Amino acid sequence: MSKRRTHSTIDRLPPGLHQTITEMLVDNFWPSDFDHSKNKGNPRYEDVAAYCEARGFVISASAVGRFGMRMRNLATLKQAGIIVKDVMSDMTAEKATELQKATSQIITAKVIEFAVEGKLKAKELANIAQAVKNCTKVSIDADRYIAAQLEEKAARSAKSTRKKLTKAGVNKKLIQEIIDEHLGVTKS
Repeated sequence: MSKRRTHSTIDRLPPGLHQTITEMLVDNFWPSDFDHSKNKGNPRYEDVAAYCEARGFVISASAVGRFGMRMRNLATLKQAGIIVKDVMSDMTAEKATELQKATSQIITAKVIEFAVEGKLKAKELANIAQAVKNCTKVSIDADRYIAAQLEEKAARSAKSTRKKLTKAGVNKKLIQEIIDEHLGVTKS
């Protein structure tokens, strides 16, 4: 069985260079000390590899590609966490749906899947932990809101049933038994 690599070549680069190539890949940033006059558009994997080589570090374009994919995935997950948090910040009946809860659970599952792949530094793991925390909060808030809505609906039904049965002349004890049995509402 082959041993799985836990750190890429890029993870072992000096912090400044590591940050620069991360910005090149995620933010399409051209560093000021890199001659990109011949290249138009965004930095390519080959450009990032050439930039590293010019600084004395040989890295393959495929390693840059794997690292770039990982960084873009992290950026996407971070953005998704921000969007979910924003959507749920002022929860209303329209927003507190099972779809949102399911979405946050899917994001959480993907984040965990990504984290389990390994190859993450402490800062990256902290970002993933924050994304999981945000998604978990969304699920909990949605559950609380839905439970509150169901409780409110049951209380309205109980009140309406009590009023109708009282008007029909049914005794209070029987009314309470009917409400408890059919609506699942406890005595109030």
